[in-house]
Amino acid sequence: MRTLLRFIQKYSDFLLFLALEIVALILMAQDSAFQRSKIIEVNRQVSGYLYSKFDGSREYLSLRESNSILVDENTELRNRLQQIEELLDSSLVLSEIRDAYQYQFVPTRVIHNSVYKQYNFLTLDHGEKDGVFRDMGVISDQGVVGIVLETSENFATVIPIINLDFRLSVKLKSSNYAGILQWNGKSPLYADLNEIPFHVELQEHDTIVTSGFSSIFPDGIEVGTIESFTLEQGNFYEIRLRLFTDFQGLFHVNVIRNYQKEEQENLEDQTE
Repeated sequence: MRTLLRFIQKYSDFLLFLALEIVALILMAQDSAFQRSKIIEVNRQVSGYLYSKFDGSREYLSLRESNSILVDENTELRNRLQQIEELLDSSLVLSEIRDAYQYQFVPTRVIHNSVYKQYNFLTLDHGEKDGVFRDMGVISDQGVVGIVLETSENFATVIPIINLDFRLSVKLKSSNYAGILQWNGKSPLYADLNEIPFHVELQEHDTIVTSGFSSIFPDGIEVGTIESFTLEQGNFYEIRLRLFTDFQGLFHVNVIRNYQKEEQENLEDQTE
């Protein structure tokens, strides 16, 4: 109470001036319709400006929540699309969809990311308690990211395309010819495609996708496009790819869970 009285005493002149101004504005508005309309117009403009600034601030503060909602929605749509594609597969229809859908996509967030090293890696905020385990594929909305390397209860590390130890079976989307994707340790924007024979017809900007030859990635996940190619000595092209995934701006990814992975790998081990 004393603080309030001291405040009123200190600013008494200003408060008196403010009160007289308000009274004057009220008298002007009552005596003249024109003045009243002008005051109302100014009030609307000031209120509108304040509301717009407040709403903009509120929208900015809610971006993180909105972005998280969009990520969950995209993951749900990706899962439904995968299920629809599998339903349309005649082998699945004939076997009554087997016992379950083969792939599920788990949304995760990148909490650490190295880009300009020779052996880059990512850290995800999901681990074994979330169903994320070693040798699971990782993708973004742009394309292939990498493969889960190690896991703990709450976290996972990923070896990305931009790591010298990374190898991936991919293919030309236009012709289905398969080769091996490998990074050369230079720019995070590019990688090399090897083992494409010289008789294959290539064009710049041809799309490269996963081959589906392993249990890690489904067939047809986009990787990049052909930037350039040359035919050197030997029977294979030297092909440079521009990657779709922007590793420097990578925040949200999906881990691919293959429910038939163990069955496939066990059969392949027995065959070998």
